[in-house]
Amino acid sequence: MVPEKQSVLLEHTLHELFYHRSGNKKLTVLALITTHLIGMDSGLSFLSEIDREEVIVRFAAEDEVITQMSIEELVKTIRNDNWIPHHLLSEKVLSHTDVILIPNLSFSMVADILSFKEQRTFVRLILTALITGKMVIALKTGADPYHPVFQLKGMNKGSNGLKRKLYNQMMQLKDLGIKLIDENEKLSTQKVKKTVINEETIRYFHQQNIKSFAISKEMIITPLARDKAKELNITLMLE
Repeated sequence: MVPEKQSVLLEHTLHELFYHRSGNKKLTVLALITTHLIGMDSGLSFLSEIDREEVIVRFAAEDEVITQMSIEELVKTIRNDNWIPHHLLSEKVLSHTDVILIPNLSFSMVADILSFKEQRTFVRLILTALITGKMVIALKTGADPYHPVFQLKGMNKGSNGLKRKLYNQMMQLKDLGIKLIDENEKLSTQKVKKTVINEETIRYFHQQNIKSFAISKEMIITPLARDKAKELNITLMLE
């Protein structure tokens, strides 16, 4: 188990390691790990098989995951020690990320994204990524009621109405801009085109009470966005 409170020195060290690694020009992926009653094994296996020669993969896990698996167990399972604690996730972390990966779409995650429940840290990052034009990729194993894993787990006996609802929710995620893939697909390493920060994006930041946002060289800021940020007292920090 990981202690609930970490020393200031450890937090500082984690921050330094995280941002110094961002100088690498490989595609940077942030994997957000949640718990689910189905599909977790597939998601963790997918993470362990990502080609590290092509991408840098960082991961964060929600507290509920850590109560079931220690960080040490997670590191061993996915063969990756590039971990950032859940409480250190922020918009600055997102600015150093090219792609958000959701290795396991739990029912609660799907519901929270569709209801724009920004109080949940993972959901806030996902919504911010989508609205700022970053790529969000999710394995659909745990969310697709017609996936073979549901049958293997004996969880395919629900009503047709229930299956249709779950499937339709998955399609709504796709409409929001989330790319849904199977566990046998490769993670795309194609660089995403430059993100445009416009006036609508600044309004969203204001609604979410985001007071500052780190602007990387991969982002383009429109003049109206700059004016709106100044009007709303939002600081745009150039990296």
